[in-house]
Amino acid sequence: MIEKLVRKVVLGLKPYQAGKPISQLKRERKISQVIKLASNENPLPPSERVIKVLKDSLTKVNLYPDSNGYYLRNGLAKKLKLKRGNIILGNGSSEIIAMALETFVNPAEEIIIADPSFIIYKGLIKLRDAVPVLIPLKDFSLDLSAMLKAINKRTKMIILCNPNNPTGTIIKKEELKKFMKKVPENVIILSDEAYLEYVEDKEFSSAFPYLKSKKPLIITRTFAKSASLAGLRIGYGIAKGEIIEQMNKVRPPFNTSSLAQVAALAALNDKEHLEKTRKNNREEKRYLYQNLKNLRLSYIPTQTNFICFDLKRNAKLLCRRLEEEGVIIRNMSAFNLPNSFARVTIGTHQENMLFIKKLKKVLIKK
Repeated sequence: MIEKLVRKVVLGLKPYQAGKPISQLKRERKISQVIKLASNENPLPPSERVIKVLKDSLTKVNLYPDSNGYYLRNGLAKKLKLKRGNIILGNGSSEIIAMALETFVNPAEEIIIADPSFIIYKGLIKLRDAVPVLIPLKDFSLDLSAMLKAINKRTKMIILCNPNNPTGTIIKKEELKKFMKKVPENVIILSDEAYLEYVEDKEFSSAFPYLKSKKPLIITRTFAKSASLAGLRIGYGIAKGEIIEQMNKVRPPFNTSSLAQVAALAALNDKEHLEKTRKNNREEKRYLYQNLKNLRLSYIPTQTNFICFDLKRNAKLLCRRLEEEGVIIRNMSAFNLPNSFARVTIGTHQENMLFIKKLKKVLIKK
């Protein structure tokens, strides 16, 4: 049996369950109109600027991409006022996280993470034969005090999802300041900032200001969300040059495609598209808040492009019923939240109106 050849740790893992694709639901249910609000994607298409550079680059896909991503890294460094050596590119920011673990974490070492948080952390940690130390959220937010208390001689890394997925909550400036002071200098801090561009709260703090500190810090970001490039899989990591140098040793060759690189570079300073994205998210978030209130459903106030809310009944069942109506959202059973919780991505106004209409319908259905 093949199981005898598989690493023991792999046998205990479960494949990542992404939000169901639109095409899959259409096949399964024979439904023509389907909307997907399950994977925190930007409901707006990429900008015309991005589409043009993609079209112009199509005839060159017979060639390998620039393995080092010189121009994109240069553009990022210029925008962030850093050096190119402070940037590493990844096939999505999730690959940056995987490379960080591959580079620095030894078997049996501990990595402290919030619970619930981005679901891939646990699997990536276990794949390194390391130990995930789960710290429950406090009021749906990361409990930094409890994370600090969990540090011991086996601790190698702390992963902060900020804003946090799936709750949409943030770490505030004073919290992060106190936390950064207390983390020992032999513990790596990885700040996953995939939803950074959606944050409205002025009290939010990125880990970026701490790059100059003595603490070993890695920040991961992505073009998947606000830049509308989820399908191209392109993210980046920011860190001191000595950290990036080591991570490059485990980075697969040609890990980001030529199309992803040119699209991300075009999107990098596209302020118009970013403002359209933020405006849609800001306005539609309030629309969904009001309608969830009208349905007497509680929700967690969010600083992201998704809302985690309580259906007050079996979310798995209701999500299945919504799929029968052509609407895909995400139940939170895999995230260690109560089985009544679901997460909906903030879509366009038309998508959100349809979601609320179908939600009302399935809530009435016995």
